[in-house]
Amino acid sequence: VHSNLLVPILSVLNESELYQTWLPNYNIPRIKVVKSEKLHQSGRCGQVVNVETEVPWPLAKRQVILKAVACDNIDSYPEEEDGVKSNECLGKDGGKILIRISSMDCQDSLEEGLVIPPVEKGVARMKVKGGFTLRKCPSNNPLLETTMRHDATASNRDPSSSVAAAVEEDLVLFTFSFCVDPQLAVVPKAFVNFFLRTAMGQMWNMFLNVAEDIKDGKRPDHSKVIEEKREVLYDWIEERTKIMLEQAPQISS
Repeated sequence: VHSNLLVPILSVLNESELYQTWLPNYNIPRIKVVKSEKLHQSGRCGQVVNVETEVPWPLAKRQVILKAVACDNIDSYPEEEDGVKSNECLGKDGGKILIRISSMDCQDSLEEGLVIPPVEKGVARMKVKGGFTLRKCPSNNPLLETTMRHDATASNRDPSSSVAAAVEEDLVLFTFSFCVDPQLAVVPKAFVNFFLRTAMGQMWNMFLNVAEDIKDGKRPDHSKVIEEKREVLYDWIEERTKIMLEQAPQISS
């Protein structure tokens, strides 16, 4: 993605109370986000979110309580310092922004100083683990040429010149991986196919479209929140991501 989308993308992820304004809903099969609420804020870049989704009968409503923590891993650091091994969650070479997401349940209440209530009747609480990585896109990343040629064709530009220009531009490689336990004894094949072939692609496209809208000032709710939190959060994000793009070497992925 282009570097001017970084703050909009991070605001889409961070502003959990606005998830319902953009997450896609489906009538066939019925999948609808009915609640998205922040339960706890931890520091500048950590929060606990409750998301509830209606799914087709006879399945119970799905709930996930997510803990999300962003890590500034832009600066490099020694693998060991004073004989003590550094944090294994971070990459010692730096150059990255990391966002870790993991589900929580009642036994995790003390971890964040909040009380997570038992699961309500008729609701199944899912388990999720995953994360995002953002870093400067290496000039020889195999996806770079494919993406630039696709964008050039869509806008009637010369693909070869677009690829050459992209090498000189600050592009960000955005990686997402996750594992989900939907709390089903048997997962219907039709549901798996729909989720992987339809829902995931549409959610990703919607996610990028919302970020583009925020950049262009077409999402007033997000724009308002960004301005309210600019001094505390978003100015800092812009400053740190600028450093990430300036210092990252153009090495292979």
